[in-house]
Order: sequence, then C-alpha cells, then structure tokens
Amino acid sequence: MIPRIVEISESGRFLAKRHGVMTVSDRGKDYGEVPIDDIGVLMVSAFGATFSKDILVSLAEKGAITILCGGNGHPAAFVTPVAGNYETAQRIKYQINATLPLKKRLWQSIVKTKLSHQAEVLRWKGEISVADKIVSYKNRVQSGDTDNREAIAARIYWTALMGKGFRRNPDGDWPNALFNYGYAVLRASAARAICAAGLLPSLGIKHKNGTNTFPLADDLMEPYRPLVDYYVLNTIDQGYAEVSPASKQELTKFLWADLLMRGQMTPFFTAMERMAVSIVKSFKEKKPLIEIAEITRMTIMT
Repeated sequence: MIPRIVEISESGRFLAKRHGVMTVSDRGKDYGEVPIDDIGVLMVSAFGATFSKDILVSLAEKGAITILCGGNGHPAAFVTPVAGNYETAQRIKYQINATLPLKKRLWQSIVKTKLSHQAEVLRWKGEISVADKIVSYKNRVQSGDTDNREAIAARIYWTALMGKGFRRNPDGDWPNALFNYGYAVLRASAARAICAAGLLPSLGIKHKNGTNTFPLADDLMEPYRPLVDYYVLNTIDQGYAEVSPASKQELTKFLWADLLMRGQMTPFFTAMERMAVSIVKSFKEKKPLIEIAEITRMTIMT
C-alpha cells in the first residue's frame, strides 16, 4: 500500500492513538480516524493542535514522519524515527566515511537527472527549444557540478515554465506558495525514505547549512522537484487561485505518480525508498551506485 499524507489544518484538533488508529477530535467530538499503518507523513499546519505522546511514538515506530508547520505554513520541525533500520549504526559509519570525490560523483548524477526532468516537463509544456538547451547543459555537468550548470539551467527553466515576470521565492505568495507546499511534502517524503534506509538526514551529499538539520533530504528531493512543478502547473490550469485544501489535494497527487525505474513503472514512494537504499550501497561500496527514477512522457500524461 502507498503511504498516505495526512494534513491537519483545522484549529484545535487533538490527535491520539486508539486501537491502532489515529483519532482526530475536538472537545470530545470525533472528526475522523486513520489507521496508523497507512500514514507515511503527518503534516500539522493547524493552530492550537495538540497530541498525545502515544500517537507521536506510534507514528515514529511505524516509520512515519511528522511535520510541524509554523505560522507561515512552512515546516518548522520534523519528528523522525530514531531507528529506521537494523543496520543503522553500520550504515551511518559508511555515510560518515564517504569521501568528497564520491559525494561529488553522486551530486553529478542528481543534477543531471534533475535537468533531464526539467527538460521533460518543458517538452510537455511545448517549450522544446529551451528543453533542448537544458539537455545540452545536462550533458556538460561535471563531477560536483563545479561550473554550476544547475543554476544556469534554472534561469531559463523558470522563465520558460512560468513567464518572464515570475521570480522563484521560498517565502512568496501565489503561485510560489503552491511550489513551497509541494516541495515541503516532497522533502518530508525524502526524509522518510532516508530514515527508513538507516541514514542520518543531517549529513548531506551537497547541501550544507548550519541551520539545516535535513540536508540529505534536500539532496535527494532535487531530481523530483520538476515532478512537483508539473503538478503545480496542472493545479493552476484547473483554476485554483490559492493554497486551499482542494488545491493541496490536487497538488499532492504527485505522490501517486508512476516513474520509470529498473525498466518498469514504479510508484513515487517506492522510487524514493530505492534511491535512499542506493545511496547506502554507494557509501558501502565506495562508488556511485545511485538509482534515480525517471520522469517520462507516460508519467506526466497520466
């Protein structure tokens, strides 16, 4: 079963555990329940939401990630499992001992795949010449992307995708707010896969920031940002003009997208989990063995 993303957005809700399900209530009135085994990510954006300790522990034990959002709707804290894999200690040693040349090769693969995915989304939009230009950048990405082809491609990508007047802003209003929400869910999905694979999300491949405790999640989400971008465009095309429960539901359909991996179409969550495991294998074998699923025409036309 594909894990569910559950968002609590109504103020005053109380979350608790009862007989294997998460209950949602307010002052004794029940509003619903969800089997804990079905939850992959719990996102809490509501003001005044409260929890029992049991529900947070149970979610963590099942490998789920809990995201606590601040007043601006952006993630302020993550509750992640401590032990996601029986080989966690050994895998963390591999991760700590990974060399810089290996990390640079892994980042090269991530950037090249991201640019391929950007080109695929632009082809769907009819921006063929810009897509071809991004492919040319992709073919020249060096180990570690030392000449910053990713940033060069981003400038023409966003103009082709959203128009000349658009500026990507992590704190911006519509339509940036929709991108921000999609990326937050994507980041949580990456964090969940990382913890399940027995890696430390705080040790990144490329991303390094003293205030960022999840740089590895930021690394692993990069190839799939264009998938979110496609679903943002789809959501806008359907007439949504604000971040609402309905537009969020439409946007997060990317979690059920099928991607090409190992010669067959693979659900997004499975692809993300395999990618995290391939990072473990790369660290262990000391060579780049990363597996990243592909966004294909079939992915974005279904």
